Amino acid sequence: MAEEFVTLEDDSRNQVQVSREKIKHILVGTPNVVRKTIHILHTIGYAEVGSWSKPVIAGSLGESGDVVSVLIR
Repeated sequence: MAEEFVTLEDDSRNQVQVSREKIKHILVGTPNVVRKTIHILHTIGYAEVGSWSKPVIAGSLGESGDVVSVLIR
């Protein structure tokens, strides 16, 4: 994925290539909300369910009982 390129056109109509940067998505919430959000993002075609990290206890990132899951895309 790091080797993928996006073709853009500048004002002079010359095509330039720009490499994509990785972005990190972090979901923090109750296990149910995190799971539902991952499935919604899958349903709209943004990310496969299996691309997310296994939810782990969020600790200081969330409230009591919250989990965190990460996607690097």
